[in-house]
Amino acid sequence: MLKQCRFHHPVRCLFVIGILLSPVIYCTSAPGRDGDAAGYSGNPKTIAHDFLDMEAPFGAGAEHRAAVDRLINRAMGAVSPAPRYTTEEAVRTLRAIHALLENEGFTTSNNLLLCRGLERKKIDCDNYCAIYIAIAEVLNIPLVPVYAPNHSFLRFCFDDGTYINWEPTEARVDPDAYYVSELRIPAESIRKGVYMKILSRGEFIGVEYNNIGAHLMTGRRYAEAVPYFSLAIREYPRFSSAYHNRGTAYYAVRRLDEALADLTEAAGLDPSRATTRNTLGDVLFDLKEYGRALREYTASIRLDPTNYVPYNSIGLIMKVQKKDDQAETWFARSREIRAKYGK
Repeated sequence: MLKQCRFHHPVRCLFVIGILLSPVIYCTSAPGRDGDAAGYSGNPKTIAHDFLDMEAPFGAGAEHRAAVDRLINRAMGAVSPAPRYTTEEAVRTLRAIHALLENEGFTTSNNLLLCRGLERKKIDCDNYCAIYIAIAEVLNIPLVPVYAPNHSFLRFCFDDGTYINWEPTEARVDPDAYYVSELRIPAESIRKGVYMKILSRGEFIGVEYNNIGAHLMTGRRYAEAVPYFSLAIREYPRFSSAYHNRGTAYYAVRRLDEALADLTEAAGLDPSRATTRNTLGDVLFDLKEYGRALREYTASIRLDPTNYVPYNSIGLIMKVQKKDDQAETWFARSREIRAKYGK
């Protein structure tokens, strides 16, 4: 799976404060509300406009930029920025932006390109973050994106160095611990700066390059996707998802050595991703490195025992090694897992 953005969280927790270690504020020199009778007309450009410029080869045009402009102008009438924020004022501001998007008909759905999301009004976590931050840039709200495995969310930064996390797909505040637990984020991935860090503007641009590459991969345009993943890695050097996706694209076009290098890097940055270990096993299988492939498939099963594919792949290794009885045992287990979980 290239992206996964839907969350289900049984506990609603508000006003959870964290400590901000390295704030990066996405503010522009945009006009303020006072005396701005003409409203916002697309200048200066926001992060959402940058995303749409990147999506121009895939259909993004003037109508999509105009849609962002309209949302920003409506936000200027619906949201009242404060010179300094309390937690309650920050949550009120974030809820006002959510209410605006909800009233405009936007709903949460898996999506890759912002332009498509604006057309269909079905947007994913990255689209939500881009729109929120576009509004925040014009209204000078201290809001920045944060990346977790296959998911972006927002962080509202206070003057004293603390922050709250805002989950835009569900319109709620969540603590860091929720994302770490729910997404099983390894401590070493946080320590390496892979996840749970504020993204610079360039790193968030890297997320968009990754989305464009993923869009191309959904159309089996693997070779075309590779340069976008390379740009994502250039902007966000510790971007595990981009290494995973580029490695998968390389594998699809049979560039096995490059696939092996990227997937190995992805596994090092995020050792908890079962799909990376499974695809790494596939590459090693094709390279006839069966012992190493077996270790990767076993790791994939340990991380996600509900996916039937690595069980079947281990059966294939046993078959190649003339261990027919063991092969049949693994094939049978694969069939059981598929019947039970349907993955």
